[in-house]
Amino acid sequence: MDHIIPVIQVDATQNNSAVRLASGRFQRWRRMIVTPLILLFVLSPWLTFKGAPLLWMDLPHRELHVFGLVFWPDDYLMLTWLAMAAAFGLFAVATFSGRLWCGFACPQTIWSMMFIWVEEKTQGSRQKRLKELKLPWYKRRLLPLFLKHSLWMLIACVTGFTFVAFFETGEQLWLDITHANVSLSVLFWLCFFSIMTYLNGGWLREQVCLHMCPYSRFQSVMLDKKSLKVTYQTERGEPRRNEGDCIDCSLCVQVCPVGIDIRQGLQYACIDCAACIDVCDDVMEKVNKPTGLIQFAYEGQATAESIGMTTGDAPAASELKAVQSQKHAIFTLLKGRQKLWGYAILALLSAAAFTLQVWFSEDLDAHLSRDRGQMYLYNGEGQLANRYQLKLHNKSREAATYRIHVQNPELMLTTPSSVYMSSREVVYVRVEVQCAAPCPLDGTQEVALLVERADHEGDHATDSVLLSSRFFAPRL
Repeated sequence: MDHIIPVIQVDATQNNSAVRLASGRFQRWRRMIVTPLILLFVLSPWLTFKGAPLLWMDLPHRELHVFGLVFWPDDYLMLTWLAMAAAFGLFAVATFSGRLWCGFACPQTIWSMMFIWVEEKTQGSRQKRLKELKLPWYKRRLLPLFLKHSLWMLIACVTGFTFVAFFETGEQLWLDITHANVSLSVLFWLCFFSIMTYLNGGWLREQVCLHMCPYSRFQSVMLDKKSLKVTYQTERGEPRRNEGDCIDCSLCVQVCPVGIDIRQGLQYACIDCAACIDVCDDVMEKVNKPTGLIQFAYEGQATAESIGMTTGDAPAASELKAVQSQKHAIFTLLKGRQKLWGYAILALLSAAAFTLQVWFSEDLDAHLSRDRGQMYLYNGEGQLANRYQLKLHNKSREAATYRIHVQNPELMLTTPSSVYMSSREVVYVRVEVQCAAPCPLDGTQEVALLVERADHEGDHATDSVLLSSRFFAPRL
């Protein structure tokens, strides 16, 4: 990978024991992304649509409810397309701008930043927390410490409750808890998810990203020469405190949630959260120097100085050059990137396949299989017959009556030809098909069964499935 983008090896055991919270445009964008995701996570088990929660895995009935859509085990192909669309979309984002998912939308990062926010609000600034870490525990301020861990555990319990509610529904789980009617298995998972959230968000944090998450390991193969990464402009910043613009304040290190120094070069531990960009831009503004010392850039990309921002141009001319440069930069970013376009096209095709399958999915799922006990038999009337098993699954949201017809003129049904099914019910029907007397069949012949849904008014079929199998008869 070194021949594409320079990579500096760093100590993966380093961490940031007291993260300073950053503020700026990228952090505002992250909050805009994170807020609806958190609300969706917390409210999905409670908000209902079409009679079910927005997200619900109904294990007893083997149903997956996703925003009004219902999936069963035999819909695995639909879910495969959806998973492929998400995976290729993530690959496209990684190719375009590295670990952007990790920095702006990953649950580990979101929860870690929530825990850090609680830590700063309860125990004070980074300097206060570092001073307290050097003191023995009995000399520390115990009330803020107790308040911090209490709020951490509250967030962890809400998270654990929500995880379990995806399988129980929020309303049902709350009733079970308030009435002390929680089973041992549910109680185990409540405790498990709560404890793991408390450990991940409060203690492990960046160690999950460094050592447990596989994405940081294989995302480098998705990068190319134009992948945007959080980059320190070495030519502009060095030497520090002298001719270079970097004043060596180390704020970029203090705000990094994984504890790296971006000035050392590209590192696999960087999650592209852009916290260092925001804090560096703030420092540059205070010392009256141009922003962008740390920015999203690719190898060889022009810095701010090269587009006229520091050449003394008039404001209007400088702004015009900046707009023109921005348009050129967007064109350059997208030009000649076969890997990026490939991932994007595959994501769109997978999403389109998922959409088409959902759009054209049928309300009736039917399968016909032969009775394995015998090839043919003579029934109570002495007529030649074959037996089959018919599996019917009513996937609609209303009860319906389905009628079974044999399409072969020389064959007829001897079992009931109509089946009543409630919504989402699965029924196994034993079907016996009899040959007319005298039976004209010799050997094997294809038999066709039509299963059609009749509306409430009469015989008009609103949904139908044509099934086929083999009818066996003795050779003449």
